[in-house]
Amino acid sequence: PLMPFHRSEPGRLAEGNANTGSHAGPERKPHRSGFDSFFREVSMAKRSRDASDGIDPVPPVDAAVMDSGGSRMSGPRTMPLVGTLDTKREHYLPRFFLQRFVNDKGTMAVVSRMGLDGRPRLQRNMRVENIALRNALYETAYPGDRDGSYYFPNSNEKSLSYMEDFLSRELRWTLDVALTMRPSDRLDDEDLSRIMMFVSLFVPHIVSRSPRSVDCAIDNAPHVLEAMREAGIGSSESLREAYREVFPDEKLDETLVFDPRSLSEYVSLRLQMIPGGEAFESSPLCDAMHHLGDCSLLVMTTSVGHPFIGLDAPIRAALPDECVAWYYPLSSRVAVMLADDGRHTFEKRSISHRLLKELNGVARNDGNWRLVFCERPDYLDPYVRDM
Repeated sequence: PLMPFHRSEPGRLAEGNANTGSHAGPERKPHRSGFDSFFREVSMAKRSRDASDGIDPVPPVDAAVMDSGGSRMSGPRTMPLVGTLDTKREHYLPRFFLQRFVNDKGTMAVVSRMGLDGRPRLQRNMRVENIALRNALYETAYPGDRDGSYYFPNSNEKSLSYMEDFLSRELRWTLDVALTMRPSDRLDDEDLSRIMMFVSLFVPHIVSRSPRSVDCAIDNAPHVLEAMREAGIGSSESLREAYREVFPDEKLDETLVFDPRSLSEYVSLRLQMIPGGEAFESSPLCDAMHHLGDCSLLVMTTSVGHPFIGLDAPIRAALPDECVAWYYPLSSRVAVMLADDGRHTFEKRSISHRLLKELNGVARNDGNWRLVFCERPDYLDPYVRDM
């Protein structure tokens, strides 16, 4: 369960640990809230050296490999062990999320840090289905195959789609609450926990499915392969026998190759993005959820026609007092900030146009983004002009 999460007084953040209830773990000395520190840094245009690093991709882990969304090598049994792809174009930003940044014509402007000519390029009137995708991003190629066969084809993509059903519903609810509540309103504990659960899951979810994290998972595959060997499933024959034990009624094509190196990549990627069972508790995704769930949360809203710029990755800013803040827009009108300031507070702010420009400027100066998008093309002009 998430750590206790408490409200601050309406219109302000709690001072120190006052009025925030008990908190497991050591207390910090009272200081300005992480949000106030962040905004002070923004207004002074001074960023920590670490602030441009963004949230790191999910780091390598020596997690249990006997559960990759099921027991042993079970995988989702709606998929064949080896086959071709039904879907080649795989989105690393969910389409339901991108849809929250379109204009009244259903399109948006997009800037990729590296365009076709190696320079940032502004693309107007882009549709959601053509943004933030790569071919076979989450797939593990069958070794030596030239006909486009993969291990457990589209299994990760379909597992992500199941998660998206839940996340889409929670995002819609969170945005409705954020846009209808006033800064002086109080949420009941159930609604507050629901918002916190969604935000602390959604931000790591976006990070874990990014192309950078896919590369990280592939780099981590040798560690997974070593763990597979220690578990007695590190050879082609042992993997074949394990598969037979789990699926005794399935007729197995004896010519199929159980390549340990390729399958360790599949397991590494699955553990990183969609860990299940006992493996989830030892996963970086779970660690990130618990860490962010123990943070203070600020929800910011802006007026119609003055949008937040969307990002393909959250911004991480190291602030004074050993505080770290994470900033991420959830839609054109709603953005969230999490701060591990030890306070466990909640606040809603309707921000000014000046602060909106400063936040969009922070996003522009951050070194972590690869893709930005907005309903207004003119908001993205500086991303091309100043790069």
